Amino acid sequence: MPELADKIAAAAKSAQELRQSEESQAAARARFREALTEAHQAGASYGLLGRVVGLSRQRVARIVADQ
Repeated sequence: MPELADKIAAAAKSAQELRQSEESQAAARARFREALTEAHQAGASYGLLGRVVGLSRQRVARIVADQ
């Protein structure tokens, strides 16, 4: 049964890593949204922001609107 215990431990470790990754990704998305919003409020157009970050101006506008 040690093999089963090892597999269970590996699954638990993977689940923990996944949770940490999801938390990190959510924080990065929030920082991205905040940076886009602040740049737009400072005068950058959605088109300019989209070109800089590789998104359409419509997508940038939606991200900023979701702030």
